[in-house]
Amino acid sequence: MIGFFDIKDILKYMNLWHLKVFNEIMLSGTVSQAAKNLKRTQSSISAALSNLEKEIGYDLFVRKKRRLHPVPEAHFLKEESKNILQQMDILDQVLIKKKETGSELIKISSIPLLAEILIPNTISKFKKKSPNSNFFVSSRQSSTVYQEISTQTFDIGIAELQNKKALVNQREYHYECICVLFSGDPLSKKKIITPRDLSKKKCASFQPNHFITKNLINIFEKNKAIFNPHYQFQNAGTSCVSIVNNSDTYSVISPISFWLINKFNLDTSKIVFRRLSSTIPYSFGILTPSHQPMSQIAKSFLNYLEIGIENMLREIDKKGVLFKI
Repeated sequence: MIGFFDIKDILKYMNLWHLKVFNEIMLSGTVSQAAKNLKRTQSSISAALSNLEKEIGYDLFVRKKRRLHPVPEAHFLKEESKNILQQMDILDQVLIKKKETGSELIKISSIPLLAEILIPNTISKFKKKSPNSNFFVSSRQSSTVYQEISTQTFDIGIAELQNKKALVNQREYHYECICVLFSGDPLSKKKIITPRDLSKKKCASFQPNHFITKNLINIFEKNKAIFNPHYQFQNAGTSCVSIVNNSDTYSVISPISFWLINKFNLDTSKIVFRRLSSTIPYSFGILTPSHQPMSQIAKSFLNYLEIGIENMLREIDKKGVLFKI
C-alpha cells in the first residue's frame, strides 16, 4: 500500500514564528545561519525548534557534523509552511494597498477543491461590478476554515461540513459521493455498485481520517465486505481518478471532484461514474461569522458565490451524477 504523511497534526502546533524558524533552518541547514538571517540569537532559534519538536513529539532534523538534516516528514512540512508564509506576505501587501487606496478587502478561506476554480471565476465576475474590491483567498483544510470564520479572521468560508460550530452561520449543500470505475471493468455494466461488488478490490482512496474513507470502511463492515485501500492520497480526487484510468482499481469521490475533473479537461474516456447502493454523504457549505455583521460588499459577493455554486451543481446534474440527500 502506498502511504502518505498528514501534516495537519504538526501545523496545529505552529505559530508564524515557528514557521519562519523552521523554513530558515530548512534553507540554511544550521541554527547559526538561521539566526543570522532572522537577526536573532542562536539560543532563541534553538529554543523555538526545540519547543516545536517537543510539541509534535519527534525530531524534524537529524544532527550530523554541525548541520541539521531534515527527516522525510520535514520536506512535506516545508512545502505547506512555505505556502502559508507566502499567503501571509500577500495579505500584508493587500492590506497595505487597502490602506493606501481605501479599497474594500474581502477575505475568503476555502477548501482547495473550490479555491482553485470556482472562487477565482466568481471573483472575476464580481470585479466587473466592483472594480475597486480586493480579495485575499486562503486555501485551507475544513477545520481551519471553521476556525478562521469563528474567530472573524475571514469574511467568508467554504468547507466540508463538520458538527455545527458556535459563532458560525452555514448555508448547507448535501449530496452523495460517486464511484469511479475503469470502463473495461465488468462492474462498469452495472447502474448501481454495492460494497460486495467492491470487496477485496483495490481502492484509490483518501487518507484514513478523511470522511469518505471512514464512511467506506463503515459500509464495507456493515455489508461484510473487505475494504482494500491499495493507494492513498491526502486530499485529491483527481489523483484517485488518474489511478483508476486503465486499471482494476476503483475510487469514490465527491461530486465537486467530478466537476473539477471536467474543468481540468482530464481524460475520462476510459472511466465511468456510478451510484453507490450505500450512500456516502458529501456535505459542504458557505460559512460566515454569526456574531459579526458583514460589510455590504461582502454580502454582495456572497450572492455571487451562491450563484456560482448553484451553476456548478447544475453542470454536475447535467452529467447525471448529482444525487441530492
